[in-house]
Amino acid sequence: MFRKNTSHESEIIQANLTTFVEATKVNVVTLSDAINDLSESVNANSRGNEQIANSATNVAQKTAEQLELVKDNLNLIEENNTSMQNIDAALTDIKTILDDTVNESNSGIRSIEQLDIDMKAMSNDLSRINDILSKFNNEIERISEVGDFIIEVVDQLKLLALNASIEAARAGEAGRGFSVVANEMNSMSTKTREGMDTISEILSEITDSSRMVNESIENCTNTYNKSNEAFTSVSDSFRTINESSHGIHNKLKDISSLFSDMSHNSDKSKMKAENLFETAEAISENTHEIAAVSEEVAAESVKIGANTENLDNMLTGIRNLLKQYNTAIVPTSRRTSKKVKILSMSMLDNDFWYSVRKGVLYAQKELEEYNAVVEYIPLIPGEFSLDEMVINSIRSAIDRGFDGIVFPGFLGGANRYFKEAASKGIKLMAYNCDCSKDIPRIACLRPDPMEPGILGAKAAEKKTDGHGNILMLTGDRSVGVNVERSEGFKNQLKNYKGVKVCAELTVPDNADQVYKIAKDGLNAHPEADVIFLTNGFPISVAKAIRDTGRIRKTSLVCFDHNQEIFSEIKSGIISAAIGQDAFGQGHDPVIWLYNHIVTGEKLDEFIPCKLSVVDKTNVESLIEV
Repeated sequence: MFRKNTSHESEIIQANLTTFVEATKVNVVTLSDAINDLSESVNANSRGNEQIANSATNVAQKTAEQLELVKDNLNLIEENNTSMQNIDAALTDIKTILDDTVNESNSGIRSIEQLDIDMKAMSNDLSRINDILSKFNNEIERISEVGDFIIEVVDQLKLLALNASIEAARAGEAGRGFSVVANEMNSMSTKTREGMDTISEILSEITDSSRMVNESIENCTNTYNKSNEAFTSVSDSFRTINESSHGIHNKLKDISSLFSDMSHNSDKSKMKAENLFETAEAISENTHEIAAVSEEVAAESVKIGANTENLDNMLTGIRNLLKQYNTAIVPTSRRTSKKVKILSMSMLDNDFWYSVRKGVLYAQKELEEYNAVVEYIPLIPGEFSLDEMVINSIRSAIDRGFDGIVFPGFLGGANRYFKEAASKGIKLMAYNCDCSKDIPRIACLRPDPMEPGILGAKAAEKKTDGHGNILMLTGDRSVGVNVERSEGFKNQLKNYKGVKVCAELTVPDNADQVYKIAKDGLNAHPEADVIFLTNGFPISVAKAIRDTGRIRKTSLVCFDHNQEIFSEIKSGIISAAIGQDAFGQGHDPVIWLYNHIVTGEKLDEFIPCKLSVVDKTNVESLIEV
């Protein structure tokens, strides 16, 4: 006999079924994304294989051309080697000639230097001879002066002899002896004068010869001086030739060394070219094998593509099956010929918003068969600020004629542009929290303002069995959701006389600061049995509980659902996590807005989203293995 289910058990089964259906929807989106990626990969792979096959054929052709080029290159290398050997031989001959030139120029320089020494010695000798001749000429001049003096004396003696002859004639016989002396003196004077004239002529000839010798010596000296300049120029030229020959010789040595390296490299290049030739032959053979393998891979890609299509059909079947368990709003059965275009945007910086995105994508898949386009815009500030990204998205929707925009209500920085979109006839729907009252949105899908805090208080009371102390960590109070959660929590606690708030601390939207404040709060209030956190950093608080040694003494009640939080629930650090149907917040507004655009039916101003609590009683089914 079957036992009849109690009301409580039925509620648990219903809740678990709802959780299963919602989780299946999430998994359908995940699988759909994976299948789309796989399908694109298969198509890309198929196209790639076709390209590989075509490329393999082209490679084979190019490889054949490459083989010919390698052969031509080998021949050119061989010719270059021969030419380089000839050039090397010519350089060796030039080196030999230059060596001979260097030796001859060295010998010429030595001969010129020796000739210069001899010429200098000759110049010195001529200078000394010139000095001697100058002294000799001076002596001749002195002799000439003495001769003039002797002639003068002779003339006087001759005059005396004449006078003596006259006096001897007067004296008669007595003066005969004087007459003889006078005649002798006259004769001697005549001979002396004739001798002096001869001496004077000889001295004149010697003087003329000496003058000619002096002129010859001066001409030799001038000629030497001119020759010395020419010798110096020739010597400099020889030295220049010698230095240039040395320079050319050294350069030829460098060139010869380079040619040696080039020859060595040419040999290596030849070896590499031969290896390249062998490699090209191997590539040519392997290319044909690649083409064959590519054809086989292409055939397998076709099979994978078929299997991917089967998986996609299975997902379509699962989506149709899920329609039988309507846990959320479904598209209207009414059809429209006009394509409906809806833009949905959300933050994308934590697990809550990742689940919101999956809800949007599920709605996107649902509405594909309803002639509707759903475009998702993730808001991840980077190059642009958050406000700029929202404004650009709104402008784009206006320019492209979209029919509706779904947006989180806290995007107040773009209010003017939301109003402009509404003035253009675009339907607006907010979710998560309401937008400014002056924005003409058609509805807002959001949790009941106080309900999350009420569920948090119930979880805390359950954990403490009705008697315990609560440490409240309230997020930025300028964000309405933190205030609402805090007020709902404290109002519900009034129903539990044994549960008290021992302290309420304000925490910023920063993981490190939340950790520090939570840790300091636990140290200051060791009596705390439960921490209630209103904002989105539960893992930071879990770490503070662990690091202060408060495991099994203090637990956490928080918001949002993800695998990290589920893991901490299983460990006992988190006692309960309240979910605000992130998937539904992405999915439901899109479907509500689509239905309104198609049917024109008015929506309730506020549409509540489902809330759920995960604790130890139901966490196992949610943990991914």
